[in-house]
Amino acid sequence: MVGVTKDPTLFLLLASIGLLLFGSIGYGIYTTIGPSSYKLRDTIKEHARLHELGIAHGHNNHNESDHIH
Repeated sequence: MVGVTKDPTLFLLLASIGLLLFGSIGYGIYTTIGPSSYKLRDTIKEHARLHELGIAHGHNNHNESDHIH
């Protein structure tokens, strides 16, 4: 028969990890759709647009053969 231990250490560890996990997910959702979500920027989209304009990295040389990605 398996004995039951009275030490709550494992329970406290798992509970705190779970709380951190769900708290992080909740904060992420709140940040994404919360009241200040209109302030978020799509930096990847902005950077791609700057590449299309040819000014993404401040290069003065417009020769694409010298441009390394």
